Amino acid sequence: MRALLIVLTLLLAACQNPDAVREKNTEPVPERNLLMANVVIWWAHGNEPFWKFTADSGKLRFESLGEEPEYFSYKQFDNDGTARTFAAKNARTSIQIRMLQQTCIDNMSGAQYPWTAEVTLGKRKLQGCGERGRLME
Repeated sequence: MRALLIVLTLLLAACQNPDAVREKNTEPVPERNLLMANVVIWWAHGNEPFWKFTADSGKLRFESLGEEPEYFSYKQFDNDGTARTFAAKNARTSIQIRMLQQTCIDNMSGAQYPWTAEVTLGKRKLQGCGERGRLME
């Protein structure tokens, strides 16, 4: 009797309308980094060493794996026609960011980004990929 119930359950599941199953599981695929795009003006990240920065309308935050985050007052990135640049200092260090509107492919994930980032933090030079958010500058 138990085996019969199992077989009937499997048959019913197999007979279910495949469109109904798809409808249950179909959710719109969110745009990549949509949440971040609605919160920040610019962001970028890099690998080896792992780092990232996010810039919103009030501050720029730079993080590197194993280190304390650095914060800088945000000011609009300069636009010279080929690149967007940012430079600032805090009590401990300085940062210069150059965002080039050229395709960048993450060397670990293979993900493609519309901007290439060049960051100088103090004496360290870093490269990575980035995107522009949706907030107005």
